[in-house]
Amino acid sequence: MEEKSQGFIKEVLNHLMDKNIFVNFTVEFLFFIIKLFICIGIYYFALKIIKKIAPIYNKAREESVIDPSLRSFIRSILYVGLHATLITICLLIMGVKESSLLAFFGTFGIGVGLALKDNLSNFAGGIIVLIFKTYKVGDEVNISGEVGYVHDIDIFSTTVRTHNNDLVIVPNGSIVSNKVINYTKTPIRRLKFVIGVSYDADLDVAREALEKLLRDNSLVLADPPVYSHVDAYADSSINIALKGWTTNEHYWTVYKETLNGIKGALDRENISIPFPQMDVHLNNVDK
Repeated sequence: MEEKSQGFIKEVLNHLMDKNIFVNFTVEFLFFIIKLFICIGIYYFALKIIKKIAPIYNKAREESVIDPSLRSFIRSILYVGLHATLITICLLIMGVKESSLLAFFGTFGIGVGLALKDNLSNFAGGIIVLIFKTYKVGDEVNISGEVGYVHDIDIFSTTVRTHNNDLVIVPNGSIVSNKVINYTKTPIRRLKFVIGVSYDADLDVAREALEKLLRDNSLVLADPPVYSHVDAYADSSINIALKGWTTNEHYWTVYKETLNGIKGALDRENISIPFPQMDVHLNNVDK
């Protein structure tokens, strides 16, 4: 038994000391390094070429009739597809068999699908947004409480640029399952202001002063007409609702101009805007 063990060890050592083994290992290692550098080179130069072509492609697309929202969506899909293709080519160059690669991608796809099921719903949400044209790039929207303009529609999310110039990223899956307000879908938009006036004020005079302020603005539409009404009898004031209509593009201009002019319009009629107050009445009780 001991002789057999010594013979086995001796044979292993002889194979390890065989020069052919070291030569084959060195050749295989060099081939591996060469193929690795080839893959890195292909990946690097492919990305360089695409970066050079991308501006020309984007310019041509901007001049085409394709919707900007669809362009951004397709661009994001192509970006992911490009990297997946380059990785596949590199793996094939490194010597990975096609059958093994298919099995790997199949298993990888199942794992990713289970791990990223929420992202798959976001992807489906993006497709629904594009098919039903819920909104497009440039539209003014209210999405998940974020009011602003659609900046970009990606595979998994929509980017909204708010009026504060913040970029808010909203997942597409939550968008299709919640309320979305698209202000750009209609050509005109209603303005509404709620102004509190004193209980001592003449409501007819106050309403006329507020309506005149809105009517005198050249950006406010004559039809539908400007009107006002009592909105509520609050604790410290009578709240008047002032309403009018303007085009979408002029909405915020009219909104700010009206806010700036409300107090002056009421001051000219000697109508005060009260601040919150409480009247306390003390009754003397004779003991």
